Amino acid sequence: MYNFILQTIVMVSLGTMIYLVARTLPRVDETVIVERKNNYIDKLIKRIPLEKADAFVSMVMEKFLRKFKVLVLKLDNLLTKHLQNLRPQQGTDKMARPNIFEKKDVEQ
Repeated sequence: MYNFILQTIVMVSLGTMIYLVARTLPRVDETVIVERKNNYIDKLIKRIPLEKADAFVSMVMEKFLRKFKVLVLKLDNLLTKHLQNLRPQQGTDKMARPNIFEKKDVEQ
């Protein structure tokens, strides 16, 4: 009961805050333009060839992911072989893995 009351209070307060923000939003003046001085960092960023950097990062990421995929497949093969060695061979050893659905011959 208390949980429902607390949730209701929180939702009403959030709704009130959104309503107040929506009412004050049209008062914000959008004509204010801040002029920035061109500094050294902006010039440096403009000189960086972003397309080439993006292509390089994509190429390196693709190579890494392909090598990682091969590593995961090798690990999968290793684990599969290890699991097959743990499992007894079919038909050779019936006593190691009993079948729960077979009826036992009980001699009394």
